[in-house]
Amino acid sequence: MMKGFQRLLQASLIAAAAATVNAASPGAARCASFAATLKLENTSITATTYLTANETFVIPDAHPTCAQNATTPVALCRLELLTKTTSTSQVVTELWLPDNFNKRVAATGNGGFNGCVDYDALNYIASMGFAVIGSDNGHTGQTGEPFLNHPEVINDFGYRAIHTEAVLMKQVARAYYGVAHKKAYWMGCSTGGRQGFKSIQDYPADFDGVLAGAPAVDFNRLLSWSGALLDVGLQDPAAALSPELLSAVQADAIARCDALDGVTNGIIDEPNNCDPTPSAKLLCAADATDTTTCLTPAQLRTLKVYFTALTMPDGTKFPRVDPGTPFAPLSFFIENWHRYVVYNSTAWDPATDWNTTDAFIRTDAINPGGIASWAPEKMHAFAARGGKVLTYHGTTDPLIPSGSSIKWYNAVQKSVGAGTMAQFYRFFRVPGMDHCYGGTGTGAFGQLYPTTLAPGAQTAANNVVQALVAWVESGRKPETLVAGNSETGVQRTLCAWPKKSVLKKGGDKSKAEGWKCV
Repeated sequence: MMKGFQRLLQASLIAAAAATVNAASPGAARCASFAATLKLENTSITATTYLTANETFVIPDAHPTCAQNATTPVALCRLELLTKTTSTSQVVTELWLPDNFNKRVAATGNGGFNGCVDYDALNYIASMGFAVIGSDNGHTGQTGEPFLNHPEVINDFGYRAIHTEAVLMKQVARAYYGVAHKKAYWMGCSTGGRQGFKSIQDYPADFDGVLAGAPAVDFNRLLSWSGALLDVGLQDPAAALSPELLSAVQADAIARCDALDGVTNGIIDEPNNCDPTPSAKLLCAADATDTTTCLTPAQLRTLKVYFTALTMPDGTKFPRVDPGTPFAPLSFFIENWHRYVVYNSTAWDPATDWNTTDAFIRTDAINPGGIASWAPEKMHAFAARGGKVLTYHGTTDPLIPSGSSIKWYNAVQKSVGAGTMAQFYRFFRVPGMDHCYGGTGTGAFGQLYPTTLAPGAQTAANNVVQALVAWVESGRKPETLVAGNSETGVQRTLCAWPKKSVLKKGGDKSKAEGWKCV
């Protein structure tokens, strides 16, 4: 009993001490009084909290698919806001205003159908002194259910939540710190990458620098491509491949094509040089009775679909899966988008209702929420005002083929011209990186979270956020980027497209200085 009382007393004293520290902080005082003075159009502040460095807090009523708690990297003022975008839609945002403000503001993106504030991204960006904002993208949770019968919620997801973030972060930061920001930045990957390009196209003045990883810019065709891959197995169940066979196909491609670049490191540097046809050892014999561990003719036809660019009903092509890529299930995205958005019916079932041609034509005609971001002709204004965009994509991305970023790069360059392209756009293709980060390659260069930091002191040479800032604010064009593998410690020099990273004669393949750009 006494020990329990002592523990309670100790906890009370610690809490009281923390409260005293917070109360004594100038940031805490400003944070406490700020909400009462802030007036924002169609926006209400639902909570204001001052938090010390490394403080973990619980997120009440968080959706089960969203983060349940978060941690602050530095002392900051946390604002929670709700903006009514229409009478039937709203965007929930959260701003972190650090005491050590670097006079830069940033907005963060989401992934997939994500309707969750990305607290890991807020943590990472605030740790560098940015005033940063994140949103729920206009809905809650990570499924497509909130879109059903709610076109304005789809509009928030397609474009409006991004612009809402941009407007709020600038207004709130100016009011809170009493000074104008120097530059504004966008940072996101996947859906977040698409959001970055959508902002460039529709609101070219919202951001000065955009970091857009693995961007789903060709969103409608991406989902049609995903559905076409799924449809192969639906049409002929015998043509479907087990996870074990898919892994065997991946390993076979790496074994055959790894050394094509002269370096054996478990990575296919240039997937386009790799013939995806599986080795004969993976094929079933003509008289095989057990076909569970080998590839049948029907399964080979499935792989041909995987590894061939898909021709759409309008004649355009969507890039193939890169050989050596791990295979990922795509049914979740196909089902949620088409059921709740394209067909807007809970009765729609991909197992019985999928039709690639109909899905493509319907999606293209509706273009829900203006989701399509394949508009190279709308990149000019951002470039003309001096904006900079830095994008990256891994060659083993199982969700969005890296060829889509190459196709997008070529489309933008054709539209704006090579001279303008060199001044405002950089693309880094990352050998062996999976979706947004990770993989067997060097998929860590400071792009998203603290876990994606390359080893060593963080500078513009090995941190893509700092590289973007240096380009926007000092004109230092990023031509190379040092990337690392968080697990193996291997490093490599990445090169701005179309140059490629090649091992120097006698170079150490595990060190960045062992590689050069050609």
